[in-house]
Amino acid sequence: MGIKWLRCGHPVYIVSTWWRSRAACIMLYHLLLQTVKTQQSAGVTPGQPHLLQYDLDDGKDREKVVNDLSQAARGGSLYVIADEVNGFIFNIFFDKLLTQVPHLHLWVTCCYHIFAPASLQVECLTRPLRSPPAVVRELAQNRLITKDHRVLPYSERGVPDHTDGPPVRRLYHRGEGHSGHMPFDCVTCGRDVASFLHSLRVGVTENVTTAVTTVTSTTGATTPPCLQWRDVLVLYYNEITDDSGMVKGLKEAGIPVRVMKDDDFEDVATARSDVVWATRGHRVSGLERKVVVYPEKDFAPIDRLNSMSRCTSQLVIVHK
Repeated sequence: MGIKWLRCGHPVYIVSTWWRSRAACIMLYHLLLQTVKTQQSAGVTPGQPHLLQYDLDDGKDREKVVNDLSQAARGGSLYVIADEVNGFIFNIFFDKLLTQVPHLHLWVTCCYHIFAPASLQVECLTRPLRSPPAVVRELAQNRLITKDHRVLPYSERGVPDHTDGPPVRRLYHRGEGHSGHMPFDCVTCGRDVASFLHSLRVGVTENVTTAVTTVTSTTGATTPPCLQWRDVLVLYYNEITDDSGMVKGLKEAGIPVRVMKDDDFEDVATARSDVVWATRGHRVSGLERKVVVYPEKDFAPIDRLNSMSRCTSQLVIVHK
């Protein structure tokens, strides 16, 4: 929808309403910028995307976002996309904005269907397009789906599956050398994860010269290694530090892991740096990576769902 609005010449406002939506909105903004560049190179003058970041948990920002968008509309139409919204707070913002901008074009996404404002048309998208069946089966067992019904269950994909996907890899925080209460506190668990990542040949670039040369000669493209470090996320429930046992174990084993800080959102969202990012699952809502490592924690269904659902291929669970 953002691309459609841009092609019609409308400015499009990507609105991040809280910290959990920041990465997804930054990624969306950069995707729309690519569309603008493509249109301009073809001699077309599209609209421009604008990224606005707020924290609607803060009462001051609730007033500011309404004022900013009302000014952007200037009595006319307004085109807004809000990704990964906080449902309760968003409803307050939406009601205020609608009173000041009657010609509002708004698309909103949230995985919790119960949060949708009553005045919005709701479409529930339940076909599993991101993750392969092996990962979907793991996700489908989450109590937010099976018992709490806060998230709708998956429906049939509707097309044949080319593959079941790699089996979920299960590692265990048990036995000799393991320490700490949780897997993420354990250096040995970090080494075990590193060993598995090395077995996937992540970051290996030798012996691809011929393939690169062949592809470049015919299409002008280049062939990256099958897996890069930027294809991997390590996601946990709590905030992560460089002193965490798993981070230490990964580094000792030669994994280029970086702990995500507040000023890293754009780097992570655009996958600019070729590193393994370690962070809370909530910080990367809306992003996708081929390999996701989830160190298990006691009774954390929300985090399990948010973290594991980022995976498009190989899911690694480190069980307590």
